Amino acid sequence: MPTAPPALSVIVPTYNRAGYVRECLTALKQSGVPDLEVIVSDDGSTDDTRAVVAATDPTTVYLWQPNSGTPCTARNKGFEVSRGRYVGFLDCDDQWLPGVPARVVQLLDKYPEVDVLFADARMGNPEQGYVSWIEVAGQARFFELPHRESEPGFRILERGPFFRRTAERSPLFIGAMVMRREVFAASGGFDPALCGAADWELWLRMATRHTFGFLAEPLAVYTRHLDNMSSNHDRMVGEFCQALVNVQAKCELPPEDLRVVRGRLRHELFHHAYLAYDAGRYGAARGRFWRALSAGNLSPKTAAYFAACCLPAGVVRLLRRTKRAGR
Repeated sequence: MPTAPPALSVIVPTYNRAGYVRECLTALKQSGVPDLEVIVSDDGSTDDTRAVVAATDPTTVYLWQPNSGTPCTARNKGFEVSRGRYVGFLDCDDQWLPGVPARVVQLLDKYPEVDVLFADARMGNPEQGYVSWIEVAGQARFFELPHRESEPGFRILERGPFFRRTAERSPLFIGAMVMRREVFAASGGFDPALCGAADWELWLRMATRHTFGFLAEPLAVYTRHLDNMSSNHDRMVGEFCQALVNVQAKCELPPEDLRVVRGRLRHELFHHAYLAYDAGRYGAARGRFWRALSAGNLSPKTAAYFAACCLPAGVVRLLRRTKRAGR
């Protein structure tokens, strides 16, 4: 007879981070979920990750694929083989806190109207200390969102205001989220054309159709270190722009939600253009400022930067030097 599916599957993408994988798997043993299914989805590691997984927890499902350059494919592949009623995604350099995953499963069992549950996280490192992810990322406006407090410390959020806040500033951390299996399946998963903004794009798509609940206690530890700091800010902002374009194309947004998404897109398009301008890449900046203008950012500032980028590069450099000298 087939065995019953586990309550929760956690998918851990990795690439050449065997040491982090060991620590992550060790911490997961304290999840409090007796039938937790752990899946390490390896995006082409050439180190000893496979051996570390086998030695740390032989029950872990280990997948390997050729390197794709993005964790999205590893996450999606892990989901394909998972069996849990609920699913979470935990980067290998992060950890779940003891007992909290079991509490998350209990809440999802108790409140079937909640499609995605997200929690707080401890963000930082042992040297500098830790702060609340939700207080930093969510800020005061998150706590003012309309909600129903079903029990102390657990809120069920009103869909529209939550979507609009997430479009403006996301309070969601991928390692502190658990969702119903059918919800992730219906979403189509992470977009492999994106990398750093793929999770935000997915949360926005989900938030247009599904109900999110918030647990006001930490589920995860997000350890900040040099390895997880984005070194390509230009690429990241470009992905933010593409994510917002995707959401408009893939989702049927009501007028108020569409207004917020378009406003955020205009902001990010200008930012993306200015990054190229500031780096002296005036040809790229000209195309990006034109894209911002075409998206409705018709401010005099945007028009002036576009006009400047239409001049010969030597003239633009001279104008910039003159401006700096006059300060």
